[in-house]
Amino acid sequence: MAQRSIIRTEAVVLRSVNYGETSQIVTLFTREKGKLGVMAKGARRPKSSFGATLQPMAYTQVVFYFKPTRTLQTLSESSHVESFHRLREELTRITVGLRIVELVDALMEEEDPQPDVFALLVRALHRLNTAEARVSNLWPYVQLQLARVLGVAPAVKRERVEAVTGDEGVLSLVDGGVYPSEASPEKPRRASREALRAYATCARADLDTVTRLEMPLPVQREVESLVRDFLRYQFGDAYPDRSRSVIAQIEGTAPSGPA
Repeated sequence: MAQRSIIRTEAVVLRSVNYGETSQIVTLFTREKGKLGVMAKGARRPKSSFGATLQPMAYTQVVFYFKPTRTLQTLSESSHVESFHRLREELTRITVGLRIVELVDALMEEEDPQPDVFALLVRALHRLNTAEARVSNLWPYVQLQLARVLGVAPAVKRERVEAVTGDEGVLSLVDGGVYPSEASPEKPRRASREALRAYATCARADLDTVTRLEMPLPVQREVESLVRDFLRYQFGDAYPDRSRSVIAQIEGTAPSGPA
């Protein structure tokens, strides 16, 4: 008989759905057990002890009863490790944060601990909460860093990036590398020199450098398109697009926060 154990670990909430009249089913990405689903009984009651700790992007300390034969574990306690208040105050932060947790949810396997991914997720959400400007830069950065952790690191070489001297160059969707316009890599994707250099920065630089990177809006959109095409090629249908149309509608009707 499978034994039930009590697990206490840090977690980031990826998503939650209502269940019955008072409960929620919550998908967590935990430091110790990876991604898993939990039942939070009574979470929707007005005086629930869970409070706001089960909202997407929450960084929490959780306690749950774990039984290997179950697909849904039972959540006992949840409290904030760090409250990311600003993530819910500005549209740009909300948009980037929801995209990040959706991506992690889509690419992580159930009960597969990935401590490097967990550390990346927490670091990104912390910076998203504290950065004063250019928070949109975190979206391509996180995607490329996640690709690296999962074994498909972009093959960005400094000498090849510097060889892009004209108005445009080429991105290879196969290896994620940047090439000069005369090169013929596999699955080429032509792009502007400025966008390719920004893409290379997001792939290779540290978080401080990335958040200082100035990208005009057209370049930012081009970089996001390059990163999306690269990850789609690498991960196929697992790459999520569910939030794009919803977020696009929101952005078209609401004022944006700092970019």
